[in-house]
Amino acid sequence: MFVRSKTHPMGRRLTRRAVLALTGAVYALYGAGCALQLLPLGPDLAASASVAGLLMIAASLAAFALLAGSSLQRQAQEPESQLDERERFERNRAAYVAFSAFAGLVLLGVFYIVIANDLAEAGKAELWIPQTSAHWNAVFWGLMLLALTLPAAVLAWSSGDAEDQAADDL
Repeated sequence: MFVRSKTHPMGRRLTRRAVLALTGAVYALYGAGCALQLLPLGPDLAASASVAGLLMIAASLAAFALLAGSSLQRQAQEPESQLDERERFERNRAAYVAFSAFAGLVLLGVFYIVIANDLAEAGKAELWIPQTSAHWNAVFWGLMLLALTLPAAVLAWSSGDAEDQAADDL
């Protein structure tokens, strides 16, 4: 049995559902915003799509800022000396799952780029591949957001509804 720490020196208590909603918003809004910014949509839609994309990216960063101050994000990023036994166990398990998922997603992305490049060179298909510095910046910052938030998302996903009830009781 683990000793539960009732004090959190940093981080606001968000429910598990709130953390999941915020991480979902970070991922969905960032991806959609980058798509609106970077994909060619024609001259009629370019300006409005660009503004909408920027607003979605800004909303994604706002969700990230809210998530960054949460207790689960704190737990995912704090040094071991700042965490109790239960938090260390949960954090280490979440970090392992998050790393495995992140590595798998990066590997799938590289595999996709290799296949898409081969198909384009053979003239069989024209799939989207990052080509400009703006494309690569979007990929890089998306991966950075994913790397920073995935451990907290795994912590929220793996904690049960009892965690929400405990947060409501505080």
